[in-house]
Amino acid sequence: MSNTPITAALLGEALGFIPPSLPRDEWARVGMAIKSEFPDDAGWGLFRDWSARDADSFDEAAALSTWRSIKAGGGVGVSTLLYLAKQHGFKLPRRTQGPHLAKPVRGPHKPRAQEEAEQLAHHNAAAGQAVQLWDGAGITGNSAYLHRKGVQGFGVRYGADGWLLVPLRDAQGRLWNVQRIAPERPEKGPDKLFLKGGRKSGLWHMLGSTEDEKIVLLAEGYATAASLRQATGLPVAVAFDAGNLLHVARALHALLPSALLVVCGEDDAGAEQRLGRNTGRSKAEAAAAAVNGVAVFPADLPEGASDFNDMLKAHGLQPVKDCVLAVIEAHQKTAAAVGSAAASADLQADAEEPPAGGDEPFTTTKMGVWFHGRDKDGNAARPLWLCSPLQVEALTRNQEGTGWGYLLTFVDPLGVPRQWAMPARMLSGDGGEYRATLLNMGLRIATAPMARNRLTEYIQTRKPGGFALCTERVGWHGASFVLPHETIGDDTERIVFQSEAPMENTFSIKRDVQSWVDQIGRLCAGNSRLVFAVSCAFAGPLLRPAGMESGGFHLRGDSSCGKTTALRLAASVYGGQNYMQRWRTTDNALEAIAAQHCDSLLILDELAQVEGKVAGECAYMLANEQSKARSTRTGAARARLSWRLLFLSAGELGLADHMAEGGKRTRTGQEVRMADIPADAGAGMGAFERLHGMSDGAAFSLHLAREAQLCHGAVGHAFLQWAAGQASTLGKRLRQEVGILAASWTPGKVSGQVARVAARFALVAVAGAIATEAGLTGWEEGESESAAKACFDAWLASRGGSGNGEVTAMLRQVRAFFEAHGEGRFTWWHRAADDHSVKTLQRAGFRRLVDEDGKPIKAAARVGGSGLNAEDKRLYEELVPAVDSEETRVEFFVLPEVFRSEICNGFEYTAVCKVLLQYGCLQPGSGRTFDDKQRLPGLGPSRCYRITSSIYELEV
Repeated sequence: MSNTPITAALLGEALGFIPPSLPRDEWARVGMAIKSEFPDDAGWGLFRDWSARDADSFDEAAALSTWRSIKAGGGVGVSTLLYLAKQHGFKLPRRTQGPHLAKPVRGPHKPRAQEEAEQLAHHNAAAGQAVQLWDGAGITGNSAYLHRKGVQGFGVRYGADGWLLVPLRDAQGRLWNVQRIAPERPEKGPDKLFLKGGRKSGLWHMLGSTEDEKIVLLAEGYATAASLRQATGLPVAVAFDAGNLLHVARALHALLPSALLVVCGEDDAGAEQRLGRNTGRSKAEAAAAAVNGVAVFPADLPEGASDFNDMLKAHGLQPVKDCVLAVIEAHQKTAAAVGSAAASADLQADAEEPPAGGDEPFTTTKMGVWFHGRDKDGNAARPLWLCSPLQVEALTRNQEGTGWGYLLTFVDPLGVPRQWAMPARMLSGDGGEYRATLLNMGLRIATAPMARNRLTEYIQTRKPGGFALCTERVGWHGASFVLPHETIGDDTERIVFQSEAPMENTFSIKRDVQSWVDQIGRLCAGNSRLVFAVSCAFAGPLLRPAGMESGGFHLRGDSSCGKTTALRLAASVYGGQNYMQRWRTTDNALEAIAAQHCDSLLILDELAQVEGKVAGECAYMLANEQSKARSTRTGAARARLSWRLLFLSAGELGLADHMAEGGKRTRTGQEVRMADIPADAGAGMGAFERLHGMSDGAAFSLHLAREAQLCHGAVGHAFLQWAAGQASTLGKRLRQEVGILAASWTPGKVSGQVARVAARFALVAVAGAIATEAGLTGWEEGESESAAKACFDAWLASRGGSGNGEVTAMLRQVRAFFEAHGEGRFTWWHRAADDHSVKTLQRAGFRRLVDEDGKPIKAAARVGGSGLNAEDKRLYEELVPAVDSEETRVEFFVLPEVFRSEICNGFEYTAVCKVLLQYGCLQPGSGRTFDDKQRLPGLGPSRCYRITSSIYELEV
């Protein structure tokens, strides 16, 4: 070993070469080595920063626990760390003079020539093993790793055991080593291995050919490089880790001196916030600077993501391509303005002095957009700075040829590419609204009034040559699915989302598909309400292809029964916490939220937060797919918002009960549009039926909620990509499968209302089955169908059968009136003229006792009446029926106005009469259609409605 002083900077450099995905015992030994020299916070920071590079398995709490358990000076010294770093290409700098500033590395001293000879022997031995492995592997095959990352195999080979082999070669093409990538991440140890003692420093794997190429990309890992290759078509070199970027960049620069090297680094913002260091970014910038190249980093990453493969999975190929090419174009423009690399010293002076203008009044430099005008004498005036660099990438318009706008792109102060499809109408007036939006997004704009006007002129006079279709609605547009920041399946003409202000992107992504399947999808299995809720998320984008109208479901149950957990899991298919909405909103805001979730699932929690009288109107509004008609300030009709969506709601009360609290009666159309499902699955655990090893429902719910925060969005994005790829055949398949399944659930004759709701339940079942078929759920075949059927049966039982809902509502309302007022508001027929009888207040009619044949029962003497005085006996004989009460029935004679205004309230009275006739509850008089003409006590001949005792016998 040398006498090089050991400093924190030196150990940080050495750790950059060591992969953190070591077996746990070796990983802990690295921590011991660090703590032997730096047992304080500096050492913990080094250990944490290095461990955090393995983002898939890093657990800061576990790392801290390990660090605290390590004893300083426990037998593992820093020489172990440095030796391990040297095995991965690290070269220890030597100190030749001066006092020791830190503790020297201890260990057996060897001549440098002997060390180099031993190292070369190790490298050659590993190279021989690499050739054997490479020759024994297949050129074609399948890799679970590639499938999980969503990339193709470029110049790799496939082992018989499912491992992927990536070669490491030098400038002459010699194979020195191979990286072996496991099909699945093991529970212990790394999933990416190099041959022991093999060389890595300065070696790479090239994706594509560099012949005649002027631009070559360089990335850390294979998945990142493959993502860049697929997105840009440019050759990409794999350096395998951040510590090797500089060595590979220098080697490539010597091999391809005329090519521009673009180092595509990783940007771990989370690690930077926690640790104060961003190793991937700093290494990439250093490598680019060393070869006069340029560094580029992914943009708009979901939380926890760091590389271009994460960006590809989150947003697709086109944004990755745009991000890389925008930086390359900006670099080339700067280089062209400078003229040559030798003139780079003049770049700062050029930035400080405004550029000279020509025939074009506007020019763009790295400092921004400039206007070149002339003074009153016709002489060139000093250029006027308008804003930081801003490009008009395309002109946009809608499918009707109106709604024109501009697709603006720029880079914010943090270097993150930004894009906004701005409607052209925002340039009218003083333009203050569009400038405010651009300022909010990070564009720097001049404050002088003249400069602001020139900026508007600059945007309007651009001729980008490209065109794009724009839309103000997310969702399906032909075979393309438009999201706020991405279009999936855009294969003909580019389609972009255009709005007057940047829209909140609730479709966020965190972690990958497999993580969601393992941590959430599999835990839903065996729980009908959870599987159904998640299947609703998959069903949302299928409504339009299936040709079905909007509608929804409402999970009704007691507090803390698990219904909100079901909603959270459904939301995790597409996004995080902000994807799930609340009922607590205004009508106008709910319309905008519905449009924001068009062709997807709208989730609304806590029905009780909206007033009962408004809830039913909202159900109608959401299902009717259009906002309320409104006028502009000029009186003209404003364009309506439109949508098609599935909505999933939850609350402690059902829609009918909640509306009843607000004094409103539900109509059948409202209940059909929002099917009410009991959240209790009947297993004694609320919405849960299977806890997957958890102690109780509360622990299970808490675990699922935590996992939904940590992992979401990727599975929904993958499902949309699948649906866009199947757009030509998807509709026919959905209609067939939904029709077959709905028919099997509703045998025999059912009402049209039940058939409509059954089709919606069936669509949810089919959507879950399709997602399972695509490998996106982790469920067994038939899981979603069983869950949807259980929920459909629960809805049907709660509804009261498969008949017409309005008929059921009529019969229930009529029976409820007699159950509530049969005693108090109806006078006994035989006691109507009795002065001793209790007076009937707010009389609704008369009631009469009849026998089983419907014949009136007259009063007579009864056993037990003896012993009374003459007057009491007379009253007893007149008032007490001589038939046992179990054999008697009661019929009612309802006065006309009470029947129409109270009993039939909310319904057409003739329709109620027809239903009562059909069920044998109404007995019209001879020659009458509905009513009867009776000589009522004390009223004489009068029209009335004769309701039989059958009203109490109905099963509704």
